[in-house]
Amino acid sequence: MVYDLKMKLYWRMPVRLQEMVLSWYAGRLEKVYYGPGYAGYMQWLAGWKTWSYSYIEEWKNQRLKEIINIAAQRVPHYRKSWAGLDWKSIQSENDLNILPLFEKQSIRQNEKAFIADNLNPKSLWVGKTSGTSGTTLRIYWPMSMVPKWWAIFEVMCRYVAGVSQEMPRAMMGGRPIIRGDSNHPPYWRFNRRWKQLYLSSYHVSKISAPEYVAALKKYGSQWLTGYGSAIAALAESALGAGITPYPLKSVIVSGDTLLPNMRLSIENFFQCKCYDHYGQSEGVTMAMECIHGRMHVIPIVGIIEILREDGNPCKKGEVGEMVVTGLLNDAMPLIRYRIGDYAAWADEHNCPCGNQNAVITHLEGRVDDYLVTLDGRKIGRLSTAMKRSPTIHSAQIVQNKPDHAYLLVRPGDGYRSSHANAVCDDIIERIGKFELEIVEVSEIPKTSQGKTVLVIRLEDRPNMRDIYEKLLGKKAL
Repeated sequence: MVYDLKMKLYWRMPVRLQEMVLSWYAGRLEKVYYGPGYAGYMQWLAGWKTWSYSYIEEWKNQRLKEIINIAAQRVPHYRKSWAGLDWKSIQSENDLNILPLFEKQSIRQNEKAFIADNLNPKSLWVGKTSGTSGTTLRIYWPMSMVPKWWAIFEVMCRYVAGVSQEMPRAMMGGRPIIRGDSNHPPYWRFNRRWKQLYLSSYHVSKISAPEYVAALKKYGSQWLTGYGSAIAALAESALGAGITPYPLKSVIVSGDTLLPNMRLSIENFFQCKCYDHYGQSEGVTMAMECIHGRMHVIPIVGIIEILREDGNPCKKGEVGEMVVTGLLNDAMPLIRYRIGDYAAWADEHNCPCGNQNAVITHLEGRVDDYLVTLDGRKIGRLSTAMKRSPTIHSAQIVQNKPDHAYLLVRPGDGYRSSHANAVCDDIIERIGKFELEIVEVSEIPKTSQGKTVLVIRLEDRPNMRDIYEKLLGKKAL
């Protein structure tokens, strides 16, 4: 309800006032992101390329023991689930297998059980994530972790791509910055404080592409970041419209799977390297692609285990489930957390870029299809809409026609139909005229790989049509 009131007020404002509000909000975030401790972290990270393997391992092991100790003694979930286990014997990541795994649903069922019992949740930084399954989670960070996270991202991700926070940039994310039914520019808002042009991900087409590119030029954007699917849609639309390529210093994508054709379109239009970045709102692990296209793990963020179904570690090159242990969050530790993604360790870690940190390949689990509108717009990564209601266990959008889709909702504790209606209204508000039909289900269908994908376009996934015919009825499709 608070969100609705804020958005109603925002929609009533003229564009200039909306941009003033965005800049004001950026000022508030700046005090947290780049506040106390940030400069010190930046100084520490400046020499990361010279860190030896032994230095990193010593740092990780020491931090792991601290996190384990906090979790075992101060966090209710671990006190209970580790009862009788010799957690004190854990000296390195090689010892973690004595501890049980846990899934996202455990957090959803009782998030407070994961917060250290001497802390007030109101004193913590809270973020929401829905991930690939459309399942909402609230994650709490200590305030001291926020500037550390952004310092790591600045030095070990942005700097790798040759850009920085100070450079004018553009962003294509999931925020509904303009009404979904808007059919004329501006399809963006400008945050003057950060010199950030926020482009709508929901209004890209061959018709609107010239306006988007003109905005990039007007505001002097030097690099672009956001969902790979949205940026690729812009690049493809611009190329299809015959627009002259617009060179940028780099493009950094995250939040969904960057497919080869997406990368090709992005690099063709923006005439620069497209870097893939891997991270999540939980803040438990991070990886960044280098100039040679290898996805290097950033070890100081968290420990990654890649496991087979039987729980044993995968060999190099073997795809398995990623189980992660965060090293930065001592307010809400996530230890041996089944994040829902899959990957493999690269056969060879000796990269010519000079970064000797481990490399992951075959990163899977974040593949979302586009939702396509009647006027040809491609809408990707609608996961942010699912954050509207934590009572929805999980959800999926199944598109069967250009102007129609089903919103499959698996109810959770405290669910009411009005909650699904709110999510539905949020999605329609983002994309404009579109028919979205709510269907409550007991289980969300999975792909043949056993993964739950947020957006399914049946046109592109004919092998899944039988599943949805049984669920929704043959006539419905």
